[in-house]
Amino acid sequence: MIDESRLYSFLDRESNFTVHFLDGQKLIHDLAIIHDVKSQGFAYFRDSILTAQNLISLLKSGEGLGLFLDSNDPYFKLKIEMNFAGRMRTLLMPEDFNTFPEKITGTCRLSKIFPNNPSPYTSVIELNNVSFHQVVNQILQESYQLKADIHLSDDSDQSVMIQQLPKDNIDKEESEDTQISTKEYWIKHQKHIQSLFSESTTEQGKIQGHFESLGFTYLGSKLVEFKCNCSRERMVRSISSLCMSAGIDDVFENKNDLEAKCDYCKTYYLITKDEIINTPH
Repeated sequence: MIDESRLYSFLDRESNFTVHFLDGQKLIHDLAIIHDVKSQGFAYFRDSILTAQNLISLLKSGEGLGLFLDSNDPYFKLKIEMNFAGRMRTLLMPEDFNTFPEKITGTCRLSKIFPNNPSPYTSVIELNNVSFHQVVNQILQESYQLKADIHLSDDSDQSVMIQQLPKDNIDKEESEDTQISTKEYWIKHQKHIQSLFSESTTEQGKIQGHFESLGFTYLGSKLVEFKCNCSRERMVRSISSLCMSAGIDDVFENKNDLEAKCDYCKTYYLITKDEIINTPH
């Protein structure tokens, strides 16, 4: 049995970096069951999830984040939604997407949701022949103004984000000259982190102990899991709204019921025309 996926956070006081380690093996396993994406398409889907989920470490209590990628070349749509609690949901369209694009041309929309605020912060990044990994690093640099990099494992469904922290109460020019860069930091610790990748372990004790053996301070961890908030009631309301604009006979195609599917968790709901007629508007 695979342990639940977790996002671990550590502090390297000596180098003034935080390290966020995502063990996403259970998460990717669950998504493989839900989504009927095959071969190269799923490999791309897997890399996208393992890269994007590190952004959870940047959220505060009550906050949520949506990453919406609309690619024109090649054509596909990818949605990844996550929140501070570690719950996420995602979809990739078309469902039979079967390629691993090295470069993407299109747009990426980042939408951050704040508690008690109905208006999310939204930023749009134009993509011109760039990789998804570059997109997330661009989000880190432009939207969050961070010096951070994300690295994926070749051996397991795991990834790591290294983030340089600002130094306090020192001369800015001196700080830039003396503080190690994210590239230099990765070169310094690449061997140790990749050795953990190669173990493919999901055990919390082993992962935590590995980084503590490097002198890092354990800050905590949280579960990362797929969680869809769809329900029969929500689906009925959605179909009812569609019927108000398109007409109930057209939506039901003159039948007495229809089968609606959630795009995120692929759950099917049998909705009857009588349910829609009796739904309060």
